[in-house]
Amino acid sequence: MSALKRKCFSIEEKAAIIHRLEAGESNALLAKEFGVSHSTISTIKKNKSKIESLFNENVLKIKRVRVSSQDDVDKALLQWFKVQRNKGIPINGPILQEKANDFAKKLNISGFECSTSWISRFKVRHNIVAGKVAGESLSVQKSDVSDWLAKVWPNLKAQFSDDEIFNADEAGLFYKLTPNQTLKFRGEKCLGGKLSKERLTVLIAANMSGTIKRKLLVIGKPKRPRCFKNVRSLPVDYVSNSRAWMTSDIFTKWVRDWDPHHKIDDLRSITLVFLPPNTTSILQPMDQGVIRAFKSYFRKFLVLKLINDHDNNKNNKVGQVKITILDAILMMYDAWNKVSEITISNCFKHAGFSIANIGVTSTSISSDFDDEDDVPLSVWASAFESSLPISTEQIEEFSSIDNNLAICGELTDEAIVQNVIVDQSDSDDSADENDQISSSPSVSEALKSAEILNQFVHANFVDESAKNMMSILHNAVRDSYFHHNKKKQSKITDFLK
Repeated sequence: MSALKRKCFSIEEKAAIIHRLEAGESNALLAKEFGVSHSTISTIKKNKSKIESLFNENVLKIKRVRVSSQDDVDKALLQWFKVQRNKGIPINGPILQEKANDFAKKLNISGFECSTSWISRFKVRHNIVAGKVAGESLSVQKSDVSDWLAKVWPNLKAQFSDDEIFNADEAGLFYKLTPNQTLKFRGEKCLGGKLSKERLTVLIAANMSGTIKRKLLVIGKPKRPRCFKNVRSLPVDYVSNSRAWMTSDIFTKWVRDWDPHHKIDDLRSITLVFLPPNTTSILQPMDQGVIRAFKSYFRKFLVLKLINDHDNNKNNKVGQVKITILDAILMMYDAWNKVSEITISNCFKHAGFSIANIGVTSTSISSDFDDEDDVPLSVWASAFESSLPISTEQIEEFSSIDNNLAICGELTDEAIVQNVIVDQSDSDDSADENDQISSSPSVSEALKSAEILNQFVHANFVDESAKNMMSILHNAVRDSYFHHNKKKQSKITDFLK
C-alpha cells in the first residue's frame, strides 16, 4: 500500500478546485485526478471563504500564505498602494516602509517598526512585483468620442452579438429622500458625514439587446444593517464601506464573480473594456436614460409607499414614513425589473453603439424610452393629488435631486484608517437608529394575502402571463404553508381536526 504524496496547491489552483466542486464534480474524482487524499480536497472546500478572499486580492501563485503580524497595517498599506498605482505613481520598498510606519501611528499601534523583510513578505502576500499589483492596468484611452466609436467600437462589435455586449455604470441614490425634503439635499455631493447614511450606490448592468439585466449590486454604509436580521436572502448583492462608495476592490470582485477564477486582465469569458475618460456622459449607455428610468420607478414606488402608509394610518403625514435599507433594496429590485428591453436597447443606440450608426450619437432621446418608462414623476404623482399635498416644483426637484451624487473618490489616509477600523467590527451596525429589525409576515398572513391578491389579479387582469405568474406565486406560498405546518402535524387526519 503506497502513501499519497503531500501536494501544495496555489491559491489559483485551490480556487479552481472549489469551482469544480460547486459545479457538481465529486470529491473522490478530484482527489484521484490530483493524487491527493479526500481530506485534502475537503479541507480546501472548508477554507472556501479564505481562499476566495485571497484570490480576489490577486494572491494567486503562492502556496503557503503567511498571515501578517500586523493585519491592520497590512490592510491599510494595501489600500494606499492601490490608490497610488491608480494615479500612476511609482512606489518602491522604502516608500512602503515609511507609509507602513505612518499607518501604524494612525492606528495607534505601538512597538511596530517596519523592516525590509516585512515589506518583502507584504509584496509576496499581495502578489506585488516590481511596484505593480498583478492584474491591474493603468490603460487610459485619450481618444475622443468620435475616434473611439470609429476605431475601437467596430472591432469590438465584430466579436460579439448584441446579447453578449454589456454596459455597467454606478448611480448614487438618496434612498430615504421624500419630496418635501429636497431643499435639504439640493446640491449635496455627499462626500461623507451625516448624509452618507442617507445614500446608497447601485451598480446597474444590462446587455445591448436589453434581454439580460444583471443582478443589482448595492453599496451601503452599514456592514450589517439591523433590518437584514430576519432576512434569509436578498434579491441584490449587498456590500459596504464607510462612504457607501464604489471602489476598485468592489468592482474587481464583481467582475470576478461574473467570470470566476481568472485574473481580471485575463478574463476567459469576459472582455473588459473601459470607455475613454471624460466621455461617459455621451458614450455611457446607462447614462443615456437607463439609470434615469430606474430612478424614476424607484421614486414612484417610494411615493406610493408614503401614500399607502398615510392612507392606512391617518396619524402619519405624507413624507414621515421611515424607509430602511431593506425597503430601498426591494423597491430597487422592482424598479430594475420594470425598466424595459426597448428603453435599454434604444439607450445603447443613442450612445452610438450600433453598426448602422457607427461614430454617430443621437441628439434626441425623446424616442429612446418605452412609453411607460418615460412617464414623468410629476404626471404620475398627479394621479394621487388628493393624498399627496406636494407641489409640482417639489416633485420635479425630487426627480433629479441625486443626479450628480458622488459615487466614488480618492481615499485619504484618514478614510483608509476608518475602513480598516470599521472592517474589524463584528457587531451589528447601528449607523442608523431608524433601521429597525425586519419582522417577516407569518405563513398564515402570507397565505391570506396571496389569496386576496390572486382574486384581484383574476378579476382585473386580462394578461394571461400575469395570471400565470400569480398562480406560480400562490402555489409557492401554499407549499410554504404546507411545509411549515407539516413540521407540527405528522398525520393528514390532524389537518381535519
